[in-house]
Amino acid sequence: MSRRPRWGIVGTGRISATTVGDLHLAENVDLVAVASRTAANAEAFAAEHGVPRAYGDYDALFADEDVDVVYLGTPISTHAELARRALLAGKHVLVEKAFTTTAAEARELAALAAERGRFLMEAMWMVFNPAIRRLLDEVAAGAIGDVRTVQGSFGFPSPPDAIIWRPDLGGGALLDRGVYPLTLAQVLLGKPDSVQAMGEMRDDGLDVTVSAYLRYGEGRFANALASAAEFVGVGASVGGTGGIVTLDPPFHMAETFSVVEPPFGVPRTFTEPREGNGYVPMFRAVSEAIGDGLLEHPLRPLAATIEVLDTIDELRRQLAVGRATG
Repeated sequence: MSRRPRWGIVGTGRISATTVGDLHLAENVDLVAVASRTAANAEAFAAEHGVPRAYGDYDALFADEDVDVVYLGTPISTHAELARRALLAGKHVLVEKAFTTTAAEARELAALAAERGRFLMEAMWMVFNPAIRRLLDEVAAGAIGDVRTVQGSFGFPSPPDAIIWRPDLGGGALLDRGVYPLTLAQVLLGKPDSVQAMGEMRDDGLDVTVSAYLRYGEGRFANALASAAEFVGVGASVGGTGGIVTLDPPFHMAETFSVVEPPFGVPRTFTEPREGNGYVPMFRAVSEAIGDGLLEHPLRPLAATIEVLDTIDELRRQLAVGRATG
């Protein structure tokens, strides 16, 4: 693709309002359209954020031949169906995290994207964050020896009307928040050998607070704590045989981290400034990959996204069993 890929935003809620400025900031993105469930919402969003075209119907945007890539910023429960329709319409698709509600849905989308020859990725912007990339470089260079542990928390009380409380919209602590510490663990340690969940699940199956223990063999492990109801922090650390990395909170969008080695003297601090709201590096990377003809991005391949969803599926299954027998 010789020109800049032309993007359309699907959904005009909180996440789209947060990310639209970063789409404008990415120099290789041409934002041309937005769609909402109503024309009024789409037109208001387009006027406020400088988007040329507005559609009161998602499929109308998918049918627009001037749109190459769609970014789905709708509730999690709608991701699988909207991504499917976008792929069938010939679009490349970037799907806001969590990618889908289950790993099975993710596998279906991955197969469809491959069949259609279209780019598809979860918008796990944390993986593209310059501070996270620098952290991974430092770890790879041996800054803390061999990685042994990853610990991350993401939780705070959400207002009663928040989408996270709506199981019909893909709510729950794991999909909305746990996906970050679970992804951080996966990026550093890979796929766990086994997982164990403790926590609170409502009668309707919505996970409220989850503590996950991930085993990796040879004594390596990860802890992930996620909550929609409680303050559990938004910090993370990576422990190794020769030191520990501590990310400044909120860890998924950190600009600074420190490395401390025994006997725990002065930490070495690393800072990588954030662009915009933090999504710019991801949008730039996706546009570049599509321009290069790639169907997946090497920093966030679909197999990695599916692995995390497999973990989330199993954690929810254990919580449900615990509720039934508790």
